[in-house]
Amino acid sequence: MEQEKTKKSKKKKYFYIALIVFVIILVIFISRGKNKEEYKFVLAENGDLIQEVDVVGRVEPVESVDLSFEKSGRIVEVLVGINDRVESGQILVSLDSHDLDAQLNQAQASLESARASLKQYQAALENEEANLSELEKGAKLEEIQLAETMVSNAQKTLNDTFVNLENIKEKAESDLENLYDDVGDILNDGYFKLDDAINKQIDDLFVNDTSLNPLLSFSTANSQAKINSEIGRVKMGANLATFKAEVETISSLSYDNLDQALISGEKNLSSARDFLNLITEAINSAVNVSATDLSVYKTNINLARTNLNTAISNINSQKQLISSQKITNQNNIVTAQNKINEAENSLKVYQDQLALKKSGATVEQIIAQESKVKQARLNIEVQESKVKQAEAEIDNIYAQLAKNILKSPIKGIVTAQNAKVGEIISLNSLVVSVISQDKFELKANVPEADIAKIKKTNQIQVTLDAYDNETIFKAEIFSIDPAEKIIEGVATYKITAKFIEQDERIKSGMTADMNIITAEKKDILIIPSRTIYEKDSKNTVKVLIQQKKKEIVEEREIKTGLKGSEGKIEVLGGLQVGDKIIMP
Repeated sequence: MEQEKTKKSKKKKYFYIALIVFVIILVIFISRGKNKEEYKFVLAENGDLIQEVDVVGRVEPVESVDLSFEKSGRIVEVLVGINDRVESGQILVSLDSHDLDAQLNQAQASLESARASLKQYQAALENEEANLSELEKGAKLEEIQLAETMVSNAQKTLNDTFVNLENIKEKAESDLENLYDDVGDILNDGYFKLDDAINKQIDDLFVNDTSLNPLLSFSTANSQAKINSEIGRVKMGANLATFKAEVETISSLSYDNLDQALISGEKNLSSARDFLNLITEAINSAVNVSATDLSVYKTNINLARTNLNTAISNINSQKQLISSQKITNQNNIVTAQNKINEAENSLKVYQDQLALKKSGATVEQIIAQESKVKQARLNIEVQESKVKQAEAEIDNIYAQLAKNILKSPIKGIVTAQNAKVGEIISLNSLVVSVISQDKFELKANVPEADIAKIKKTNQIQVTLDAYDNETIFKAEIFSIDPAEKIIEGVATYKITAKFIEQDERIKSGMTADMNIITAEKKDILIIPSRTIYEKDSKNTVKVLIQQKKKEIVEEREIKTGLKGSEGKIEVLGGLQVGDKIIMP
């Protein structure tokens, strides 16, 4: 019995010892497991790396021009409108050039006269040189007879030129008289149109209209227009009477007075047209007037205005015809007079030659003839200078005429057009704007922090706000401004890019998101940028390495290269593929 108790006691003792050993082992194992540190890491691996700069830019035309005239003037022709496509050199707008045309005709006549005189002087030189030669040689009988014939022929030519001048003067007077004969009919027509406008077309708009106190026949909310219209009606009565008196005396007027009558008639008609505009203001503010009556009033006024404009246009046309005819007459008379001068000079030359041939030449005559040769040469030099001056005057007028025509310097599309026929345009006022057709570029400002990454020919992925992000246009940089521009205190540099392919969806002024690819490398060793920290001014990473069946952390200096846009960076040295880089 005692032995069994002893055995049980020993077993119990061994059990507790074994239990204690197990607990100790378990505690050690758990303690070791708790002390083992776990790390998050990434593997250094080969991959592709892209460096990008994102900026916002705007689409602009490659070429854009704002056109204006170098001089003021009245617009007579407008050949384009907004959105019209134009070619380089195409005429867009023209100014009135009647005055310059007349000056050009005069200048051309002066040039012809100067050239004719030059030919006369050249002929005179030849004759003087011939005379000198004859004096030096002496004349033969047959030469004297020939010289007499030349004198006779020259005299006949001179007589013919006088007859021609008289004929030209008669025709000039006849042509001008015909034009002035039409002045009476034109002014009579203008008077009747003015009388019709005042006493018929707007007669229903006034009561007591022939008195000194005419009144509008309707009420208007525009009191000033009412006053102006009633005062204007009194003036129109006086103007009509004045015009009638002038028309009645037309047949007895001189040419100068007829010119003045045309000017006065145009003034009366223009005043009447202005008066119609005053009445229109009153009608536009009419009160308690039926729509039917208003329509009739406006129709009558428009008819009267159209008739007045026609009469004014007829007067202007006649003034221009008379002015042009006077210039033509003057040019023709000058040309005929030049022919007389030429014939007189020729006659004198032949007479001198005959006299020289009939008389023997002395030393004094030869010396005198040599002086004439020198003078003739000098005359040619002077006249050549006059010809050049006349040519320069014509070139100057052509230059002024060119300033009256606005041409497009580029092929493109009209984006602005401010010209109207009949309008007086002032110096340097914007008339037409043109942008290049189907050629657009991108412009953007890049902060100085990114500008060093960018260079010419960098490729760009472009999305336009007008379209979805899946619609991508390709472009490349072709210029970078060297000078900075301060925007909100930050130095920026303007870049310009061109589209690789033009696309009709691209419009001027569109906002563009530009993704500039500044560098790209393929199959290189890369790691996340945030795993790198600086230690002793060197780039350092923590690498998890296996040592004696145990993982330890090792700090390792690395050499880096290209930094990508997605948070990764190129490793040039210090790591290899598969290294475990501890994440921070």
